[in-house]
Amino acid sequence: MTKVLAIAVTVLISVSTTAQAAKVTVEDLMKLRSIMDVRISPDGESVAYVVSTPSLERNAHEAAIYLVPARGGQPQRVAEGTRVFAPRVPTPKLRWSPDGASVCFLGLAGDKPQVFAVAPSGGEARPLTKAPEGVSAYEWAPDGKSLAFLTRDPASEEEQRQKKDNSFVIHVDAPERATRLWLQPLDGGAVRVLTPPGQYVDSFSWLPDGRDIVYSAAPIMGFAAQYATRLYAVPVSGGPPRAVVDRPGMNTSPQCSPDGNRVAFVSTNGRSELTASRSLAVTPVRGGGTPRTFGLNDAWVSDLVWARDSKSVYLLTNDGTFSSKENMFDQPIVRVWIEDGRAERIRGAVNFSPSISCDGRRLAYRAVEGRTMGDVFVLDAASGKTVKVTDVNPQLRDLELGELKSVKWRSFDGMEIWGLLLTPPGGKSGQRLPLLVYCHGGPGGGVTYGIFPQFMQTVGQVDPYGTEAMASAGFAVLFPMPRGGAGYGEAGQRAIINSWGEADYKDILAGVDDLIARGIADPDRLGVMGASYGGFLTDWIVTQTKRFKAASTAASISDLADQYFLSDGGDFMAEYFKKPWEARDSYFAHSPLNFAQNVTTPLLIQHGERDLRVPISNAWKFYRALKALGKTVEFDIYPRSSHLYYEPMLEREAMKRNLEWFVKWIKPGS
Repeated sequence: MTKVLAIAVTVLISVSTTAQAAKVTVEDLMKLRSIMDVRISPDGESVAYVVSTPSLERNAHEAAIYLVPARGGQPQRVAEGTRVFAPRVPTPKLRWSPDGASVCFLGLAGDKPQVFAVAPSGGEARPLTKAPEGVSAYEWAPDGKSLAFLTRDPASEEEQRQKKDNSFVIHVDAPERATRLWLQPLDGGAVRVLTPPGQYVDSFSWLPDGRDIVYSAAPIMGFAAQYATRLYAVPVSGGPPRAVVDRPGMNTSPQCSPDGNRVAFVSTNGRSELTASRSLAVTPVRGGGTPRTFGLNDAWVSDLVWARDSKSVYLLTNDGTFSSKENMFDQPIVRVWIEDGRAERIRGAVNFSPSISCDGRRLAYRAVEGRTMGDVFVLDAASGKTVKVTDVNPQLRDLELGELKSVKWRSFDGMEIWGLLLTPPGGKSGQRLPLLVYCHGGPGGGVTYGIFPQFMQTVGQVDPYGTEAMASAGFAVLFPMPRGGAGYGEAGQRAIINSWGEADYKDILAGVDDLIARGIADPDRLGVMGASYGGFLTDWIVTQTKRFKAASTAASISDLADQYFLSDGGDFMAEYFKKPWEARDSYFAHSPLNFAQNVTTPLLIQHGERDLRVPISNAWKFYRALKALGKTVEFDIYPRSSHLYYEPMLEREAMKRNLEWFVKWIKPGS
């Protein structure tokens, strides 16, 4: 071979190697960006959105606000000099002023979140509020002359004194300081409170004439508050609120129609159960009679947006009519016509954060398609055509991603069960694969399409299991959707009442057996993992079968009684099992802790130090029992962390630890 030819061959090989897609690593996953909010301008010509980027250097998820033409074009960053409010992840609450002259967001003024405004053309953002306790939500008045916002009541002078001299004591069940609705005139007038101290306001909407605000509020705070919300209307000029919807259960997220006649909201229709469907409800603003419900066959709805003619509502939904069987992994945009109840699926895939232009021509939203992290799309309401206007993770095209597809199987009783199956990139047909089973949280949760299938609604890195990196390491991953979770309607969710770890466990094992029978999974190389309720199922599975070679459990429930007594959401356990003293045998029979002696699977336990939803006592008890029994178990505590890990350094550590754990015990390349 001549020297020139040898050089040419070397160059070709180099170019070919460079062009090849790379395997996905945990480091790659930590570089992926998420869109946290989307808001279209009043004239429909521009879209504001926020991109969250995990920063290992600053150990935070950092936010940047961009504007992009609704027809597509080059994004422009604005408000670079102001930090977007991010208590754990960015919480921007993007809004446009009614005249389109300002983009507004929650930014930090000192250590408190306040409303800031910036011109679309750029320049410095300016604060619009100075609430002593900070702002948690806000909306512009229709005439653009004032803002309504939510803020917590300030501490009393006595409480401030006690905190200063360290004599402050927390009194359990003492009333919390209320979150109330305030009015901020933008002409320099005095700020006024509109709602009484006994109501904890969670959301609100202006009537188009600007005279009244409809809001939802509960008489309590905490996990159960969402199931005790009523709707009220309060005059902006002052005066007592009047009830619009006064019934038990969830009545929240009000949206007033553009004609001012009706209010749409999310409701459990008078029921306070965790498993009650969250339906679309509509009622006259002046109240009277029972609100009309649009159930969509047990659909759980959210993110309501009125069409500008006030004849229909756009909403997001999972479960029910438009999210079952092969579509149960979608969160589609659905349009419901108020007069006849007709419903139409407008946009499939997994969608978030919809907003509509003032003329109703365009709808902007975030959509997660296939193997992506999500981008901003704009829908033409008349034609149904969509335009993708962002590309926030172009590096995904340079990575060799696995294939994610829906699968189904028959369970022990013949019920059809669905799930997602992620297979390694470049996999060869006919080759049995090591399989990891990823149990989702909830129980009423589920999975969707995306790079982090369980956490596409937020920054994906809160997922402790970097499944895309696991696929690149040679693992297949099954994301089962057993009964008890989303996808099977309310009856499916209620199917595990008083029976956690029974039919749901069998549904999962049936899926594993199906993949083995189809020649996909290697029966000798099985692993299982999950967090929260998925952690419960993981704990339960390793106490019931010896089939799995390794397991990882996070934020997991091992003792059901502890979950009732110690969790901030412990009351929901009574919905499934009654109270512990009313059902001692059932609590015992369904707690993995009581079967620790059966475990043969090496188990990694992970838990946040400050987890209030699933107290860390669950992890300590299971670890101590397994350790005393001589089982193979390791326990990692994540400092400063709650139910999820929000610090990028800890998120990376969790993903790396889990990947290394399964590689160690299952050896995917063997």
